[in-house]
Amino acid sequence: MIALIIKTLTDLVNSFGYLGIFIATSLEYGCFPVSSEVLLPFIGYSVYKGEMSLLGAVVVSTAGGIVGSLFCYCFGRFGKTFIERSLCGKFSSVKKGVENAERVFNKYGRQSVLLARVFPIARTYISIPAGLAGMNAAAFVLYTLLGAFVWNTMLISAGYFLGEYWREVSGIIGEKHLAFYLITGILSIVLIKLSKKKTKENTKGK
Repeated sequence: MIALIIKTLTDLVNSFGYLGIFIATSLEYGCFPVSSEVLLPFIGYSVYKGEMSLLGAVVVSTAGGIVGSLFCYCFGRFGKTFIERSLCGKFSSVKKGVENAERVFNKYGRQSVLLARVFPIARTYISIPAGLAGMNAAAFVLYTLLGAFVWNTMLISAGYFLGEYWREVSGIIGEKHLAFYLITGILSIVLIKLSKKKTKENTKGK
């Protein structure tokens, strides 16, 4: 089933270019059971083949990530009863994903929306507890944008530079997962600090 979904999404990218990237990443960030460690490097491979630009692919995939994340955010904000009684009750994978994401959100607050983007499972499901907690929508979009941009840039670039060997990215992440997540986590923290600094400057300016 998952293999079929991945094939469908990669076919979308092959057939529709940027539009396919937008749809595929919207679905991936919207909690569909597909690994970004496969999808994003494939997008990088498409860039490698000269079918689109690296910057364009990163920008469009980030936009798709925001849309998909907003869907889950709204789902969490307005569908709490359905999530708890139906989805979590019937699907153990969804329950596990939501519980992991809730732990991260409860521990780190709204900054977790950015940090969680670089960790498996929690990176997509974090949008649901953010909605359940009633997180400010503007802040959610900002942190999602920053986190998705970092993650998408790294994996799409990896697929681009590996070219024909783009499938090796998931293996590299698996072997060097701690170092990989540490690097992306540090980048996310830097972005958090920069965004906070910018917010304070804008507040003072007013």
